Amino acid sequence: MSSHVYLCIIAALAILVAGCVADQSAATSAAAVDGDAAALLIRLQSEITEALEDLDDRLAYAAYDLGKTGLSGDDARGILANLSDTDPSIVDCVAADAGGTIVAAEPAAYRDAEGTKIRNQSHVRHILMTKRPILSEMITVVEGFPATVIAAPIFDDETDGSRFVGFAATVFRPDDLIAGVAGPAANGTPYQVMVIQTDGRVLYDTDPAQIGKMTFEDPLYADYPELLDVAHLVADERYGTATYEFTADGQTVQKEITWTTAGLHGMEWRVAVIQAVG
Repeated sequence: MSSHVYLCIIAALAILVAGCVADQSAATSAAAVDGDAAALLIRLQSEITEALEDLDDRLAYAAYDLGKTGLSGDDARGILANLSDTDPSIVDCVAADAGGTIVAAEPAAYRDAEGTKIRNQSHVRHILMTKRPILSEMITVVEGFPATVIAAPIFDDETDGSRFVGFAATVFRPDDLIAGVAGPAANGTPYQVMVIQTDGRVLYDTDPAQIGKMTFEDPLYADYPELLDVAHLVADERYGTATYEFTADGQTVQKEITWTTAGLHGMEWRVAVIQAVG
């Protein structure tokens, strides 16, 4: 065999091996990206659930203490004020009687809500009927802004906890709560984080302009039937992965969304990570 032919064979083998290594590297990179998305999603699900449960636990303790002090008076106000200081996402905390009227609200800036009848709100009807805790959907609360409410029943300590006397509620901004988790978790990654209710309302998005939008009704999405189909899939299924195309600034980008579910007291939030894939 001539040296020239031998060198040609060696060169061809080198190119073949290099190609195989490149293909393997690409596959490994893709797997790493998928693994990173899964790891981020698991972290978000765990930490958002933990944050909700922490709010719920502190509220339950406050409701227990209000069963001893009663719903009004300095002691009751102190309990509500202390509860409102436990998390930066909390706006205010209230105590309401068994008829669904707010008796006390703290901090002091929100005392104008006292005396307001809120029995017509769905989460209030639920707790008055079932005497069980609940996480509401995002609503416009009587304080005048969109927020989410966790409510816990109060039972009178003087009757050994057998008489329902009302409920305590924590009013909080879900975007602030989620941002405390999603910001540190997604920082430095290529992923967008989104959390929506099952009715399509955006509770949190890496892009603040999307927060509060109703995905199924907002005109912004009307020209993107593929995106709306994916949004309905996310709302209907507790977990999954899907792709869709979205055009921004004249450029069409293919995106992949992977989601799972977090929540509390039967209320489900879809937690999603989104990345551009083409």
